[in-house]
Amino acid sequence: LFYRSMSQKENKKISDLKGDARNHLYGSHVTSSRQYSYEFVDSLINTLPGMVVVTDSDFNILFLNKHLVSTIGDLEKGILGKPVFEVLFAERPDFVPAATGDTDIIVLPNLELKEGKGRVHVSVSSLILPADRYYLLKIELQKTDESALKHFSHDDLNVVLSLFIEAFSHPLYLLDLKSGKVIASNGAAAEFERALRKEDDSGKSFFKALSGILNETLSGIKTSDSDAKRECEFENREGEKVFYETFGYNLRLSGTGAAYAIQCFMDITEQKKTIKELKTFQENRELLLRNIPGIAFRCKNDSNWTMLYISSGCKKLLGYEIGELTGENQINFNSLIVSDDVARVWYDVQKGLKQHNYYSIDYHIITKSGRVRWVQERGRGIYNKAGELIEIEGLITDITGLKSSEEKLVRVLAVNQRIAEAGLEFLRGKLTMPEIAHNIQTYLKKFTGSEISYLLTRDQRSENYKIYCSRGNEGISEPLPVSAERLKNSIFGQFVDLSEAAIKNDFDYVGDLPCIPHQEVTIKRLMCVPSVVDKHAFAMIFLVNGERPYNSELIVTVQRFVNLFALAMFRIQTEITLREAKLKAEESDRLKSIFLSNMSHDMRTPMNAIMGFAELLQDSGLGRGEKERYLDAILKSGDSLLHLVNDIVDISKIEAGELQLNYAECKVNSLLDEMELAFRQELDRRNKSHVMLYVQKGIPDEDFSIYCDSLRVKQIVSNLLSNAVKFTDDGFIEIGYRIEGGKLLFYVRDSGIGIAMEDQKLVFERFGRVKETADRNLGGTGLGLAITKNLVEIMGGKIWLDSFPDEGSTFWFTLPLRKPQESQDPQLALSQKPNRPDLSDSHILIVEDVDTNYFYLSSLLEKLNARVVRAVNGQRAVDICKSDPSINLVLMDIELPVLNGYEATREIKKMRPGLPVIAQTAYVLPGERERCMEAGCDEYLAKPIRKNELIETIQRYAAEI
Repeated sequence: LFYRSMSQKENKKISDLKGDARNHLYGSHVTSSRQYSYEFVDSLINTLPGMVVVTDSDFNILFLNKHLVSTIGDLEKGILGKPVFEVLFAERPDFVPAATGDTDIIVLPNLELKEGKGRVHVSVSSLILPADRYYLLKIELQKTDESALKHFSHDDLNVVLSLFIEAFSHPLYLLDLKSGKVIASNGAAAEFERALRKEDDSGKSFFKALSGILNETLSGIKTSDSDAKRECEFENREGEKVFYETFGYNLRLSGTGAAYAIQCFMDITEQKKTIKELKTFQENRELLLRNIPGIAFRCKNDSNWTMLYISSGCKKLLGYEIGELTGENQINFNSLIVSDDVARVWYDVQKGLKQHNYYSIDYHIITKSGRVRWVQERGRGIYNKAGELIEIEGLITDITGLKSSEEKLVRVLAVNQRIAEAGLEFLRGKLTMPEIAHNIQTYLKKFTGSEISYLLTRDQRSENYKIYCSRGNEGISEPLPVSAERLKNSIFGQFVDLSEAAIKNDFDYVGDLPCIPHQEVTIKRLMCVPSVVDKHAFAMIFLVNGERPYNSELIVTVQRFVNLFALAMFRIQTEITLREAKLKAEESDRLKSIFLSNMSHDMRTPMNAIMGFAELLQDSGLGRGEKERYLDAILKSGDSLLHLVNDIVDISKIEAGELQLNYAECKVNSLLDEMELAFRQELDRRNKSHVMLYVQKGIPDEDFSIYCDSLRVKQIVSNLLSNAVKFTDDGFIEIGYRIEGGKLLFYVRDSGIGIAMEDQKLVFERFGRVKETADRNLGGTGLGLAITKNLVEIMGGKIWLDSFPDEGSTFWFTLPLRKPQESQDPQLALSQKPNRPDLSDSHILIVEDVDTNYFYLSSLLEKLNARVVRAVNGQRAVDICKSDPSINLVLMDIELPVLNGYEATREIKKMRPGLPVIAQTAYVLPGERERCMEAGCDEYLAKPIRKNELIETIQRYAAEI
């Protein structure tokens, strides 16, 4: 039972057959629920048939039965516990199972017992228990003389058989068909076994693989009772793959009942390599022939041009398969040649063959689909050693395109001539856009055989479209305007975003089309070709229902015409733009002239008051009241003049993109209160105190604040109120705000003269307000509203107006509703210093070349107890700072003789980097502050310099001295 369970590879446990060799040799009992003695196991082993050995996992002998003892002699006591392959066999096999192997039976063929006891086959089975592994070795003698071949009647037949097997050049095994045992093998088999690796990279045993092949052959022969043939793969000792074809033959001896099998192995490695190389060569040859632009052929020199070989290119060129043109029942190749060319082809080929040279002929050939093509055949004859013609080989290529090049050239010349004519008409500038569209559409309809043409253009300004329609022989027509949304929903909607041409030869549409009213139109074919500029199609032509299917060749010509139309469109649009720009420039020049005239007037008016009242002040007989009125007039005129200059500076900064905003908390209601007070005085000054001024506060909370540039907001409101005061003689002016749509909405409403609709678009442009209004004598530079619009937009708002002539105007503007920041910009904080500080510790250098300016500054500073010294040029200022260390502050003019203020500041800062230098200059254009700071100035004051601003700045730096 033990042997049967092992040989059948059943994983049954032999209870408690466990422990090392020593315990078993001395008969120790193993611990288990049931225990068996050594004597019991030994007796059980002795009942097994044949020669049997049981070993531990290291192949040390634990048991051997009496059949083995009787065969090998008196060795039993000396071999227990020793390695089985060292004490029983004359040589150790090349392969033995590993302790980690599986439970399959392993056959070790052709081993020799010690002391010449004979050659044997060893079958090794394993028993895997939870804690250990054991091996069962069944040993069988090879019997080739009596038991295996006893059915042969003559001894010499056995000898002949043995000699035959040994003389066979291929590995050969003789197997008993019933038992599956190897009875005999030849020397080639031994060489075969030695030449191969005993174990491949995956750990698979060669002998195990060989045993599997032999068993599979036997099984096949037994099942089908026929010979077995298969291919197998091994690795040699160098790790290279080798291939063998194995043959199994059934050998039955009649009358004896004996059955045998012969297993032969034949090395086919080189044969497989040759087949593989041949296959690769054939594949490369076919690939090469497939890539040849035409047909490679070999044929007989007969009247049928009987094809012996033809390449796969025949399918592409002629439409026929290879099998239709070669072999039995092949199509006569001569029948494919157009009848008018048959005789000429025969004559030209025979002429070339006689000269033993290449020949080249052109002729027509008919494809399987019935299409006629031009082909060129270039070939030569193949001759034997005697110079006799055997076959013809050559190459046939398609030259239809080359032969039709003359026709294409004529067509291209005609197209180019038409484009040149259209181009000349376009350059002469005599055609309008509808005329150009009509000419191009008429030609392209004829060229492509189309029924209808639509030319689509897009207006760059409005983003809407225009469609030029052409159907039949209709004349020139104006384009049809179409909105972008409507076009998207039409049949053209799927094409408007295309950036390349599209062909729809299977189009299926029935419905309305532009310019074809009250009629359904069926579209079967459609071609769309756009003219693309910067990835956008600015013109697009549609050709509908061509006589033949549209193709890519037509696109090239159509593309040239639609590009020509786009060029004409751009040229005309450019001319329109240039004309508009010219008119705008002329209008701008006219407005500038008026602006300069008005500015001269507005500057001279306050200057006249300033100079006139200043002259009157020289009269010693003036009373105190008169002097105060004159001084007030001078200050107001100066403010008016400064306002004019500030407007010019602001518009310059805005256009240069250098206007900076200073955000801080702005109390809106307080700002309106301030504006109300100021403009009530303005109304009084203009003798318009009868005009009512109303203020509407949208939020009654006096602390209602927003985060913005309060000075610029005040400037916006002031400009709008000034405008209202200027143009309102009776009625009212109203200013207010409310919160609407998450924004702060301001308005300034008046009952003045109003603005005509055609003039409203100009009021926010530079000089746009300037008009010939001499009859009203209102003046104005035309910059106020332009500045206002830019300030609103810079702060994130929007401005517009509602106005009607003689009914007044309402200006609206919005500002973002931002909450005030927690902290205020320190640069905007008001100084808390006293109005008349004591500057007795200050020694100030005034660098000024204009006497009146110096006189003003020195008079102001000396009243504050400052010591003052003057330098009339930049070089003198540098020398004074170098020689007089008591100078602790410099007021530096920029426009100076000898050395300008920038260079003088740099020189001073090199000597005394800690000495404060304050720039005081009439340069107020964009970038001036930055230039001064770059030169080394610590602060910047723009002329005219206000007293409080100067005192505050000097006081701030004097405190740091």
